[in-house]
Amino acid sequence: MLPREGPFLSLLLAPLTGLANSGIMPPMKYWEIIADKLSAAGWSWDYCSAVTRDGWRWIVDAHREGRRYIVHSDELLSAILKLEGMLL
Repeated sequence: MLPREGPFLSLLLAPLTGLANSGIMPPMKYWEIIADKLSAAGWSWDYCSAVTRDGWRWIVDAHREGRRYIVHSDELLSAILKLEGMLL
């Protein structure tokens, strides 16, 4: 039987309502803060990971008004930091 109220219910419903609504929002990661700054500055950005023969690689790109920047790195945070250094 499922609980009708209490903290356990909010944990059960977190996947349905989102962590922000459950009161247990995890802290933002540093790369998310930088990504928010890029968006606020008008940059569209995205990232992906790829497997190469040397291991995992993170690819981060940002574009605005016909300009595009692409960064590769072994770690997501490193790639975002490189992009931040170039654009902000």
